[in-house]
Amino acid sequence: MKLKFCGFKTLDDVEKAKNLNIDAIGVIHYPKSKRFVDVQTINQFTQLIPDDKEKVVIVVNPSKTTISDLITHTGITTIQLHGDETLATINYIKQIAPQLKIIKALPAKDLATLQQSIIHYQQSVDLFIIDTPSEDFGGTGKVYDWSILKSLTDIEFLIAGGINLENIKKIEQLNLNHVGYDIASGIETDGVKDSEKMYEIIEYVKGVQQNG
Repeated sequence: MKLKFCGFKTLDDVEKAKNLNIDAIGVIHYPKSKRFVDVQTINQFTQLIPDDKEKVVIVVNPSKTTISDLITHTGITTIQLHGDETLATINYIKQIAPQLKIIKALPAKDLATLQQSIIHYQQSVDLFIIDTPSEDFGGTGKVYDWSILKSLTDIEFLIAGGINLENIKKIEQLNLNHVGYDIASGIETDGVKDSEKMYEIIEYVKGVQQNG
């Protein structure tokens, strides 16, 4: 199972996670998010994060200028699109930075809408994240009915939205075909990344002791 820890805001929090047994570290470049980080800080983060982890930036309906700034001025390896981006936007990213991995986050509104969105993007992205529906494009810390995901069998996707150790255990009972979890609030205490919560999730999901 893959683990993507997301929503990092400070160098201290990145330091806590950079050497852990996780697959990706995500930062949010969306001004309306409480976890917004500017380009200069994202660059600092990407210098800290080892190359064995994906360095993910989350954007929402980004302009070409925003995309270019992030690619040019940071060390990101992955762009996560969390809005209503067009295939033209995705093609632009591929054109100027073909080495980047592209993740598309989709809201779990209803099965028909979700499946339609997957078909629309499937040939253009590397991975999906299925998140709780929100007018603010995610980041709610709330869960949704995971059983909607039971029919998703032919794509790679992470589950996001209020994920913590307790909810991971609940999701396991559903025998879904997800490949991992995307976690932000579930590894925080009072808005700060919590090493103990991160260790517990890593040990449970990865099956190994995490010493930090």
